[in-house]
Amino acid sequence: MNQEANALLESLLDSLLNDFNHWFKRGQELLAACPDSVLTPDDREAMGVRIDEGLKAIAATRALVSATPAAMAISMEAMTPWHQLVIEIWGLAARVSEANAKKSL
Repeated sequence: MNQEANALLESLLDSLLNDFNHWFKRGQELLAACPDSVLTPDDREAMGVRIDEGLKAIAATRALVSATPAAMAISMEAMTPWHQLVIEIWGLAARVSEANAKKSL
């Protein structure tokens, strides 16, 4: 039973980290295509730094999980900044999409 629980926890953690990684990469793509009318160059740079830090944190978490023989979880306190950044990326996606739609009219 404990082995099944560990496998489930590992699977959920892997899926969660994959989701964060996906959205942080998507954020990088959005920043590269983001017009100045949506975010200033300084704001894009600041968000880019935060996304890069998020990607590094995900990579470090994966390394820690790989190096630990027992199943592990991540605290909500550790993930809260990642969740907040993903929400900002979703907002950026909406604003970039809206700007592109207005430009094509």
